[in-house]
Amino acid sequence: MNKKASREEYILNALQSSSRMTTGEAANILGISEATVRRVFSDLEKAGKVVRNYGGIQLAENAPSYSFEQREKIFQQEKVGIGRLAAAAVSDEDTIYLDCGTTIFQMTLALSARIARNEFSSLRIITNSIANTQAIAPSPNCKVYLIGGEYNDRRRDFSGPLTEKYLAPFHFTKCFLGCDGMHIQSGFSSNQIDISSLNTCVIERSDSKYVLLDSSKFNQCSLIAYAGLSEIDGIFTNEIPDASLQKTLLASGLEVFVPDVSH
Repeated sequence: MNKKASREEYILNALQSSSRMTTGEAANILGISEATVRRVFSDLEKAGKVVRNYGGIQLAENAPSYSFEQREKIFQQEKVGIGRLAAAAVSDEDTIYLDCGTTIFQMTLALSARIARNEFSSLRIITNSIANTQAIAPSPNCKVYLIGGEYNDRRRDFSGPLTEKYLAPFHFTKCFLGCDGMHIQSGFSSNQIDISSLNTCVIERSDSKYVLLDSSKFNQCSLIAYAGLSEIDGIFTNEIPDASLQKTLLASGLEVFVPDVSH
């Protein structure tokens, strides 16, 4: 893929989850001049993929956009297995952070089943996802905190500077994050600029850090990285990475957890 096509792909991926991108944002992320960004924007508009507006672009009306409901159907069975595995890693008296996204949502459903079975005497859950809060079974032993900020109705979550401010007082024993790509060089990344920034803040406040991802995200680079491999303690995924990637992960001190398919 040449530079032009690669830049266009990055921008379109980012617009799947963010309603708009400014010229300055694209220039900072891609490391190119604003003049070059404007040329890329112009080419995307000519192709009918975006609409230019003052200072930036947004997806054209006929372009496919991100929706929580659509993404929930992709790799659904894999996400269910990953979610159950991650939910089993939550311990009594934990204070955990749950990221947004459909894989984390499956973890929330599995965790809710544990809560309903009264497996916790005390549990605190902090999340930026309305979908997560609605899925958690009510229990006097479980407290749920929804952090506010700017709401994204397609993702059903909150993010942005206000969300990061609300997050500041918290300390987490464990955090569980999603990602759009994991790569040896760039680490864990997301197509969502605001979510990447929020995840970085969460990691700084967490004792143990975990990422949930299906195997299609292996060796993939998304728009913006939020953590290097060595900053994460473990990943929950549906299959063991290839030998080369697994060796790199282990050398970074990162554990790989996969469901036991023998049962």
